Amino acid sequence: MITTPRELLDTSIAQLQTLRAFLSDQLGESVAESESSATAEIRACEEILVSLGALIVKVQTARRGRSGACRSEYR
Repeated sequence: MITTPRELLDTSIAQLQTLRAFLSDQLGESVAESESSATAEIRACEEILVSLGALIVKVQTARRGRSGACRSEYR
């Protein structure tokens, strides 16, 4: 089965959202269990969380703005 670019994009966004939710849940538990919430690992995870959120918004915006271009580019 061939996946269209739109389906690939939608699937990728959904997977990024799932990853972000998972990381958010795990990060919340780690911070609650940690003596110091400012450890380098936690700060790195928080940065990943912010970056994923920004990436999701950016890709969703691009999908809305270029949905016609996306279909024609890959045919």
